Amino acid sequence: MGNNSQMNHASATGHLLTALLTLMRPLVRFLLARGIAFDSFVEVAKRAFIDVAEKDFGIPGKRQTDSRISVLTGLTRKEVARVRDEAEPLSVVADQRLNRAARVVSGWVRDFAPVKKMAKATPMRLALDGSERSFAELVRRYSGDMPVQSVLDELLRAGTVTRGTDGSVQLINRTYLAAKDEVGKVSLLGSDARDLIATITHNLDAKPEAAYFQRKTSYNNLPANVLDEVRELLRDDGQVFLERFDRMLAEKDRDMNTTVLGEGRKRAVIGLYYFEEDVAPGTSKSVERVEKSHGNAGKKK
Repeated sequence: MGNNSQMNHASATGHLLTALLTLMRPLVRFLLARGIAFDSFVEVAKRAFIDVAEKDFGIPGKRQTDSRISVLTGLTRKEVARVRDEAEPLSVVADQRLNRAARVVSGWVRDFAPVKKMAKATPMRLALDGSERSFAELVRRYSGDMPVQSVLDELLRAGTVTRGTDGSVQLINRTYLAAKDEVGKVSLLGSDARDLIATITHNLDAKPEAAYFQRKTSYNNLPANVLDEVRELLRDDGQVFLERFDRMLAEKDRDMNTTVLGEGRKRAVIGLYYFEEDVAPGTSKSVERVEKSHGNAGKKK
């Protein structure tokens, strides 16, 4: 009985470590391409283990000690104390800037863009200031205390808006992307990947009725020439899908709608992603669809 339990545990641990290796490969490729070596990664990993052990695995009513964190993480008490004494190295400034700029663009689309089946309708051009239907009012409404000029500079730099000869502001991209900003793109690596991984790990332990929505469809024998059509369709239909839920969530969010009542405070994220890669010669032909929200995949050959 005991041996079977140990074997099952070892097998589950082995599968988990294999999954971790699969998850880590694209991240390590990204890090090495930017000169981040193993020792720097280890320091960040130590902080993550210590932060999670301190915040999520404490005993109610007791202070989380270096000794208990050491037991949970396998790090020495000396290492735990050193990391806990260091200042947090990462700043949330980039995240805040990205979130506020994205809110302005979402509000612009909700308030001024026609609702169509295809996401190609161009939102109306806005005067910079001087009326309730101006860019300045949009910024005041959706970006908190960020200066209007700072938001405008950010959206111009990202290629999301243009300025007219009359000083007006035109939205040319219905989605704010920090495409020209390395700091912004790296910030998205942390926040977006975190949310996806958190969804998957939640679903591994959740009961079916409490699982978060998680689906994908994947084919691995596609000719390269069909993918332009796939990407174009996803840009259109995916944008319409996200704008629909953006409107719904904005109506229910107390920052956006002060008439909304209710207890507690929740954060909800709805995202889409697309990925493609070359398939090695000799790979078996298959179709994979995730049919259930906890990620079980059924394969057809």
